[in-house]
Amino acid sequence: MATDAAAGPAASAVTSAAAVPADDHDSPWKEALELFFRQAIELLAHALYQVIDWSVAPQFLDKELQALDVPDGPPGHGRLHADKLVRVRHKDGADAWILVHVEVQGGGMGARAMARIAQRMYRYRTRIEHRHEGLNARAGRAPPALFSLAILVASRSGPDRLEYRREFLGQGVYFSFHAVHLSQWLSRWGELESLARTNPFAVVILAQLQALRYRTGAQRLEPTVSLVRLLYGYGYDREHIQPLLRLIEWMLRLPAQQEPAYLAAVERLEQERKMSYVMIAERRGIAKGLEQGQVKGQADLLLRLIERRFGPVDAETTQRIRAAGAPELEAWSLNILDAPTLDEIFRS
Repeated sequence: MATDAAAGPAASAVTSAAAVPADDHDSPWKEALELFFRQAIELLAHALYQVIDWSVAPQFLDKELQALDVPDGPPGHGRLHADKLVRVRHKDGADAWILVHVEVQGGGMGARAMARIAQRMYRYRTRIEHRHEGLNARAGRAPPALFSLAILVASRSGPDRLEYRREFLGQGVYFSFHAVHLSQWLSRWGELESLARTNPFAVVILAQLQALRYRTGAQRLEPTVSLVRLLYGYGYDREHIQPLLRLIEWMLRLPAQQEPAYLAAVERLEQERKMSYVMIAERRGIAKGLEQGQVKGQADLLLRLIERRFGPVDAETTQRIRAAGAPELEAWSLNILDAPTLDEIFRS
């Protein structure tokens, strides 16, 4: 069985689970890792960061990972996870793979939870190696190096190396991997805020930890606005600030009755700083209008947003938007936040 890796209790600021919004931690973590993978590794696994050749873009191997069919283990425990397999280039020219496993749990990470994570990481590693062992042998290549990284969101303390062991009569297997106890930053909040000035992934961590600290949606308004204020003060460009805003909203989901106050606060911040970004309030207004069936009005608003972002809209694009239904308009309205070109707005 896996050796026990002791972890302290969850943050004392975490409130009762009653009235908890239906947070989605899995999806934003997957997106955050893809958007800011280099910055995540720099912050959470610096030794690994130093040996990667970052001139070669990382390649995300989601289909490879899905094909491994590693079971999730027993249900329950308020747990969600986001797994990533990424191919990078080592500075010596060889391929290296990184297995990133994010464990999101509402409570503390006790011995059983740690053992379950260790077993899952071991299963992943062995299946990855087995899947590619024959392929590399036939090609005359050495298998890629594999670095396993577990990000334990709710864990405040513990060893930075976890272990999986199975032994019988002096025989067995041993596997160790790097672990990050993310909630340790709760006691180093000022340091994390400082890092967030230059590392956007630190903003993601700030949002995730606030979501854990303030489990009741009614308590989240002030922390969310404060985090957006910090983000605006960091001076990030459009390429970074728009996905970070989306991730903050995603992780710190607010109850519907608090949306007007939140949107008003964000609008004031944007007016103070004379922001030229597509405002969150505009995006929320689009989604709300679509829910109410105001398709024509939302088509008009989408056209205005496109003109604001990309300049005058041609007749063909205008016709396409005015002929679209609610689902298409909703998807395109969300795409506009990070679409680098006009064509990308209409991606499926």
